[in-house]
Amino acid sequence: MIDKILKFADEFNMLPASGLVLACVSGGADSMCLLEALLDISRERGFSVGVAHYNHGLRGGESERDEEFVKNRCGESMIRFFRGGGDVRAYAREHGLGIEEAARDLRYSFFYETAEREGAVRIATAHTADDNTETMIFNLTRGAGAAGLSGIPPVRGPVIRPMLNVTRDDVMRFAKERGVLFVEDSTNNLTVFARNKLRHSVVPILKEINPRVNEAAATAAALVRADDEYLSGVADEFIRERCDSAHSDTKYCGAGRCDTERCDTERCDAASCNAADIAGLPLAISGRVIRKLSGRNLSYRHVKAVLELCGRDAASAKLSLPGFTVFRQYERIVFGLGPVPLPDTPKGSGCVNMNMGGNPIPASAGFEPVRINVGDNLENLGIPGLGLSISCKSVICDGTINKSFTSFLFKNIDIYGKMTVRSRLEGDTIRLLGRNGTKSLKKLFIERRVPVAERPLVPVVADDNGVLAVYSLGVGDRAVPKPGDRAFQIEFLEA
Repeated sequence: MIDKILKFADEFNMLPASGLVLACVSGGADSMCLLEALLDISRERGFSVGVAHYNHGLRGGESERDEEFVKNRCGESMIRFFRGGGDVRAYAREHGLGIEEAARDLRYSFFYETAEREGAVRIATAHTADDNTETMIFNLTRGAGAAGLSGIPPVRGPVIRPMLNVTRDDVMRFAKERGVLFVEDSTNNLTVFARNKLRHSVVPILKEINPRVNEAAATAAALVRADDEYLSGVADEFIRERCDSAHSDTKYCGAGRCDTERCDTERCDAASCNAADIAGLPLAISGRVIRKLSGRNLSYRHVKAVLELCGRDAASAKLSLPGFTVFRQYERIVFGLGPVPLPDTPKGSGCVNMNMGGNPIPASAGFEPVRINVGDNLENLGIPGLGLSISCKSVICDGTINKSFTSFLFKNIDIYGKMTVRSRLEGDTIRLLGRNGTKSLKKLFIERRVPVAERPLVPVVADDNGVLAVYSLGVGDRAVPKPGDRAFQIEFLEA
């Protein structure tokens, strides 16, 4: 078995010439044999071995027994032992996950954190050829694409699986020959778990058809993985050339650490791309582009929904997906970091706010209004949530007009009541200086191609008689001072 491990490990350059290899050991036969094999190999190759054990606390006394067993084994051979644990059930409830998925998330987070803290150069897990076969079949039953059908990757970042070409039968023979002790997980025989059903009921039938089914599955996985890597590369190239603000690493969260389909790190800035460009791609590429831009391992149903949004004939639309939102903003598709506020959109406006079920999503009122008294002398009054601040003062108009519309002068005697900096309200209108006719702010936003998601966040300056100006878009013809008039200045600054 060690010869098999060495051949496979060298093929994928898994084992380092020096440094710490962190073996993930549960106490079961697979992981205890992995530890034994790595200790043997380390004596020749020059690296050191440490053990990471995560106590999920799901099996009561049995979980405590497993931890004590692994700890004692490490103590006997002076192996560095690192212990982790957590409340899996609470984590699952908090994040809306199944128990198995929650346990995996917590387990791998612990492995990564331990490796980073201790300076480990590799993280070794004890996945076998049987695990790979079961994973492929399990993913097939869920309708997985190439990524799922390519099985368990031999290497992903610092994680290595040197036993992927070793069968469970190989492990049991090795344990018997070497006298490797291990503990049994009683839940492995419970067929209420999907993977156990596959292991005890499905895989034996497949082995009757082909005794070398593990080898066949490994070959199929390698072929699918090669295709997936090529297509993924094409998608990466498209993103680099045609998309804006994509993640620094387009696989999952962008942190370069992910070994799971879920990651606990924050994603990078929102990414965007031309909707027609995405819609024009072959499905094999467009699906990968969408998953990479979203930073999530989306289902086919979710990908199809985004593609439908790309083809939608609407200036503005949004689609709520698990954990984030996709926006149609004129010709672009924007992958948002989370629920981004949208204004109320009357029927027939051309803006569609929907979730996966096609149901309307409540709109947001924008930001908290800021009240200002004419004559106030204010400096850097922050507007929460906008990254802007306001400065106000009384001045004598010198005839200068701020053409970027970030600073405004209003004639004192033409201002009605108090002034407010607020979001657009339904029915707001403005008669722009130097233009004919009055238009609604909604129409102004459409003409200036302001994305729907941003409209509630555009500051509007108003008094008790209506809109006076709109930040970055224009000033109204009411309350315009002439040179020499006493005026009130409102200036917007980036906070």
